[in-house]
Amino acid sequence: MSLGRLLIIDDNPKNIQVAASILKQADYEVEFSLDGASGLGWLETSPFDLVLMDVMMPGDDGFQICRSIKSNPLLKNIPIIFVTAKADRESVVQGFEAGGEDYITKPYDSKELLVRVKNQIELKTNRDLLENMNKNLEKLVEEKTKNISKTNEKLEYANQELTSRNEELKRIEESKQQFLNILGNEVSDSLSEVTAMLQVIKYKVDSKKVAQLVDRIDHSLTNIETFVNAALRITELQAQGAMIKPERIDLGRQIGFAMFQLDEKIRRKQITLNNLTTEHTQYITGESQLLMAALIIILDFFLERNLPDAIISIEIKAETNGVTLLFKDNGPQVSEQELTTYFDTFFSGNQSLNFAKMIAEAHLGSLTIKNRNNEKGIILNFGLYLG
Repeated sequence: MSLGRLLIIDDNPKNIQVAASILKQADYEVEFSLDGASGLGWLETSPFDLVLMDVMMPGDDGFQICRSIKSNPLLKNIPIIFVTAKADRESVVQGFEAGGEDYITKPYDSKELLVRVKNQIELKTNRDLLENMNKNLEKLVEEKTKNISKTNEKLEYANQELTSRNEELKRIEESKQQFLNILGNEVSDSLSEVTAMLQVIKYKVDSKKVAQLVDRIDHSLTNIETFVNAALRITELQAQGAMIKPERIDLGRQIGFAMFQLDEKIRRKQITLNNLTTEHTQYITGESQLLMAALIIILDFFLERNLPDAIISIEIKAETNGVTLLFKDNGPQVSEQELTTYFDTFFSGNQSLNFAKMIAEAHLGSLTIKNRNNEKGIILNFGLYLG
């Protein structure tokens, strides 16, 4: 296998013969030309790895032919070694200025010639390899750039779509909120009107049973109004990122109001409800209508799950950054799976605790429920940490 293809340009056949003999024995493929013009034409039509060029030739000398080769973009990477009988500094410098890569003096030293040829061919091979790598890298960068550009276009389109969808969702949310506000106002006005008429009826009837029935209807309507207003307020807080309207609330008194709303149900089920919160006054910061709704939901949950003669207790546990209301009963314990279902929006029982949990979280608190340790019943923690 040839170590490389070389072109010798020299007007002296004897010099060509000596150099060609040395190079062929070292497994180089050698061609030759007796003048610069024909040598230049050969280079333009056939590939070579190196040119061994004599300086002194009739017509264009080696320096001129070298300049012609280096000015051709297709030939400029071919290394040129000048062959000269002159070893003076001026000729050497002129050869390098013309674009030559190396020089060797006559008469030839075979080892020196082979080493210089080998070095230049290896340098050319490495330059070609580097150039190919750079071209491949440029091509890869170009492809990656195109891919990144396409990806950016897709991302930009996706972002525009997302922005459009978000704006659409925002409009839908605003429309929903407006609808709920209108509906809530209509329901609230209607309930107020019905409640007012019930009060008139209550004091006009002579039958005690009818009066009690009117009271029950009145309480139910009040609860409905409380839940409607609370639901609208929670929706507003979640949709618009609004803040709780701070009120200073007597927690024990608030619990008393919630118990009053459920008084008929408490008496009907014959359940004992120990309100330990009246032992001392505890104020909290929050929205009264939301807390009222949460307390009614929690109390109603305990009333529904217990049989007659059950005991439900409520107490306040002061915390460093708020309070926790503890609701306990002595009813049956439940599985962990059932405990989690109590927070399902569509709980299969009579009352889901999900809405009460949302109200607790709106007050930066929490609502948890678990079985009591080594006792009958469950315990519900209603934490409130807003101020």
